[in-house]
Amino acid sequence: MMKRATHLVFAVAFWCAATSAFAADALKLIIPTAPGGGTDGFFRVLAREAEPLLGEPIVVVNVAGAGGTIGVAQMVRATPDGQTVAGVWLGPITVSPNTMKVPYTPSDYIPIVQVSSAPYVLCVHPDFPASDGKGLIAEIKKNPDKYTYGNDGAGGPGHLATARILRATGTSARDVPYKGAGETLTAFLGKHIDIYVGSIPPIMQHVQLNKAKCLLVTSAERVASLPTAASLTDIGIPGEELILWRALIAPKGTPPERIAKLEAAFEKAATSPTSRKFLEDAGEQVAIRKGAALRRYIDAEYEAMTKLAKAMNLNPQ
Repeated sequence: MMKRATHLVFAVAFWCAATSAFAADALKLIIPTAPGGGTDGFFRVLAREAEPLLGEPIVVVNVAGAGGTIGVAQMVRATPDGQTVAGVWLGPITVSPNTMKVPYTPSDYIPIVQVSSAPYVLCVHPDFPASDGKGLIAEIKKNPDKYTYGNDGAGGPGHLATARILRATGTSARDVPYKGAGETLTAFLGKHIDIYVGSIPPIMQHVQLNKAKCLLVTSAERVASLPTAASLTDIGIPGEELILWRALIAPKGTPPERIAKLEAAFEKAATSPTSRKFLEDAGEQVAIRKGAALRRYIDAEYEAMTKLAKAMNLNPQ
């Protein structure tokens, strides 16, 4: 009996040691949202695709709260040894830092690689007196503050994307904040608001049933899923693009050779058939931007959001 107990102790000790070594060698991927939802789902798929490419396990850790800023704050405080990264979207990177106080700045992290993108879309009821993007802007301009648009909350990406378009075109409409695209869609279908502003997938079945018509996307280019919706280039303001994008970032000071390895693995993982299908089903697309180009993109968007937040009196409190 004593011999069996001793063997059990040694077995447990060996298992604990092996588990500790496994955890120490694993890449920690912080996802700054609660489990479930599009961002969490996509980065989990991406992690599974990247594991064999990195040749090391990836441990996903959800750190939700404050619009993703708590998770990003935890990531920037991590030891910059290349074993901790975060899977982020524009919210906690370029939007929230300009509308609330956060304990980090753009210089506290290194952008690794952008992996996806998707525009927000502006849709109206079938009887709305406009049939394309230019007509939408013209109608709003003719009737300042008459129309209402639902969005993802005051200072949220959808709100700012729309406000940016309205300011650039010299128009005005009244924003009505909701908790997300689901609530916005419900209000839109109930005709409590005139314009739906949100992601594409929730509205698609209603477009197919002729209960909505989508006239404008917030990207500089048109999108395949809504080929008749105008782009910002179509209405003459391509530089005002604000879209949903996702990327990997690492703490400042992470070794360049480690950044290069992570970049290569996650870029390849993002372009795998599994990742592409997940994005396509969500109305998104693979979009790769890395290195200095990604840094410039983030910095330019951050600066634009700083100016827009000040103009809208959304300064950090």
